[in-house]
Amino acid sequence: MNNDVVSIGANCVVRIGNRFFLLVEIEVEVIDLEEFVFIRISEQEFRTLIRAGVQRCTIADRIPRNNAEFICVLIENGRAFLVFDVENNEDEAVLVRISLSRAEELIRRGAMRCTVINR
Repeated sequence: MNNDVVSIGANCVVRIGNRFFLLVEIEVEVIDLEEFVFIRISEQEFRTLIRAGVQRCTIADRIPRNNAEFICVLIENGRAFLVFDVENNEDEAVLVRISLSRAEELIRRGAMRCTVINR
């Protein structure tokens, strides 16, 4: 039995305003599924994960140039981001700041909204 059917790709923690998230990419290659999930966590859990070695998500002002795949639009705490999966030497999630109005426009045009769940 192949235990690598479902795997975790990019993963990192991010603070948006006064909220904290663990971002996890779930990959299922046999059905070509790639899903990013933002999990709301506490500030204490955020700090614990950083101490345990989980990286902070990259937040940028520009769309990454190389090997960047647009995943979803995140609107949280009055802020908006485009979320990209960047695959260079390792899987990395990059959040790109955009205006709330631009985010809402993209969603109206069919862009996927990021999945956000409570822990």
